[in-house]
Amino acid sequence: MTAAICRTMHIGGLFAAAALIASCGESPVTRIDATTGQWIWTRADLARFSESRAQRPDLEAAVFIGSIQCDTSSGQLMAHAGLAASDARVEPVTAVIRFEDGLERCRAATASDADFGQRLDSAVSLLRSRARTVPLAAIQLDYDAPRRALAKWAASVAQLQLHALRGDSVWVTSLIAHLRDPSYGTLFRGVIRGHVLQVFDTGEPATVAQVDEAVRLARRARIPFRIGLGAFERETRTGRTDHRAWFASVPQFSAIDGFRGVWVFPAGQRWISLLTRRT
Repeated sequence: MTAAICRTMHIGGLFAAAALIASCGESPVTRIDATTGQWIWTRADLARFSESRAQRPDLEAAVFIGSIQCDTSSGQLMAHAGLAASDARVEPVTAVIRFEDGLERCRAATASDADFGQRLDSAVSLLRSRARTVPLAAIQLDYDAPRRALAKWAASVAQLQLHALRGDSVWVTSLIAHLRDPSYGTLFRGVIRGHVLQVFDTGEPATVAQVDEAVRLARRARIPFRIGLGAFERETRTGRTDHRAWFASVPQFSAIDGFRGVWVFPAGQRWISLLTRRT
């Protein structure tokens, strides 16, 4: 594709054709007015956040404060501390708790749903205490729940809101695969404040058809949402990822009632030029 055609596409505003824009060999630039934030998982991300916030003073922070995983040998839930919510040095922040793969094995190994709920609540309470000294905009529960376990996960989130996360604005991570379940909206509507639709590292390429499906499914859920974008690429067995192509799809999502903005996962990479405010 020639540079002239690429320039014409950008000027014409055909940002929806994410796959075509990516083939131009340029990083897609998305212009939006909605709220923008960056996930902070590591010290390198902290440095990138400070650099990016110098250019966008309104940039929000979502800090990874810890993870919960299932110890398969004992069947117990283990909490592991991450960063302190105060490390971002902004207020308020969103605190992120990651639930690792294997959570359902601990659920299955526990005597009852009530017992599992109490153990999960205790583990979350321990990590929630890492954010007690900082005003929180929200808590994000980051779990790539198996689709078959969505109903149980929704029930767990509801219980956490009654106990460990009482009074917090709770968001969950969602995947396109989750939204394909027709019951997703029914399960989570009224339970959460919103969801973050993660479109990187999921094996979902930003083709025109894929973007159209994701937009349709996000609209069907009828829950406030933000888009989770990845600013990094990685080599896989099937080739190099194309995460950044999803940046070009944001204007389509922004047309949905309930769109609340984006979160960007930098993995230490510069990304601020990929999102610029519409003038």
